[in-house]
Amino acid sequence: MEMKEFHYQDGLRVSLFNLDHKAVPYHFHNEVSDMMYCSRGQITIELPDTDEVFTVHPDQVFQVPHPSKHRFVNGAPVGTPSRYVLLQIGDFDINFVPAAKDIAGQFAERTATQVTDGAVYIQDRKSDIIKLADHFEQDKPEVLDSEEQADVVAALRCFASRGLETAHPRSGRHS
Repeated sequence: MEMKEFHYQDGLRVSLFNLDHKAVPYHFHNEVSDMMYCSRGQITIELPDTDEVFTVHPDQVFQVPHPSKHRFVNGAPVGTPSRYVLLQIGDFDINFVPAAKDIAGQFAERTATQVTDGAVYIQDRKSDIIKLADHFEQDKPEVLDSEEQADVVAALRCFASRGLETAHPRSGRHS
């Protein structure tokens, strides 16, 4: 797994993840939700609090409301890399979940729900997200290659176009 953090300013945090077949560890956020855009491969999201599993394909989005425990897994066939762009709005925080192997076991061999036409909840930040996409289209962050830059711009434009200008309705409802 390779994580590239390159923007955290004015309450917008953007990262890019290249996943091999090591999953992002189970974690949760008290203050922000994870909005992810699959740009390559296939991403599986496991939500142990609700016992749900979702699969996201290229050009699709998914949002995990805070404080849901979750992890992102490369759902593509072994040997096929996957990539996603992550956007978080607000004050970043992260809490890793102990005993993750026990949690992972409950999702082994589970069938995932395919995500279609996912929406994301972007509060009142649509114009800021569009400006950020324009910025990254002109100025490539040093840590990204050209393909990753294009993926980030596509992700931000997708978040802005599919974004609902409100908070996630499930945020803060369960632990």
